[in-house]
Amino acid sequence: MLILKVRRFKVRIGEDEFEVWIKRINRTFYKVRLNNESFNIAIREHGVILPKRIERREKKVEVIEGFQVKAMLPGVVAKIIVREGERVRKGDTMMILEAMKMENEIKSPKDGIVKQITVREGERVDVGDVLAVIS
Repeated sequence: MLILKVRRFKVRIGEDEFEVWIKRINRTFYKVRLNNESFNIAIREHGVILPKRIERREKKVEVIEGFQVKAMLPGVVAKIIVREGERVRKGDTMMILEAMKMENEIKSPKDGIVKQITVREGERVDVGDVLAVIS
């Protein structure tokens, strides 16, 4: 069962104010963002919490012309097949996204050149996240 509810909070401790959002990915995993720093948190039986800090993903897609290839479902980038600068044809597999224990091929929606890859293998992505840009 996949649950994608997002909860947003503003927390004030003394003079400091924090913006927090929590997204439940499934029964065990949550994605938490605290003032632009992201963490994956696993909550296991017996209350053990295992945080894993995510490198801030503030890459901005700075390509003026190009088609953004976006994630159609949440998951983890299992394998990146193409490289920046590589020519792709419509239907070529660009990367593999693992979601709900299934591998999903992310295919090029058009012919072109890969201008930018905005994710890394092992990175968790959400619906709508930009994976690559093709010109």
